[in-house]
Amino acid sequence: MGTAPLADLFPSVTVVFADLVGFTAWSSAREPHRVFTLLETIYGAFDKLAYHHGVFKVETVGDCYVAAAGLPEPRDDHAVVACRSLVIA
Repeated sequence: MGTAPLADLFPSVTVVFADLVGFTAWSSAREPHRVFTLLETIYGAFDKLAYHHGVFKVETVGDCYVAAAGLPEPRDDHAVVACRSLVIA
């Protein structure tokens, strides 16, 4: 017999997947330090925006940034704040 999965229910959450279109082709023709610098710059900006708007950064996977609004603290405006959190003006 195994252990029960550890999971919580959050009925009102918005999850954002921000993928950099064309990144794989772009990065294959660049030096690694340029690729790293670009990702560090973009993800750093996303991190600041997410923190400012109270959005939870889930993870980054390659060129994809994953964040969620409405957890761990529920909020009625989760969809709006999720959209605003990743807008770089």
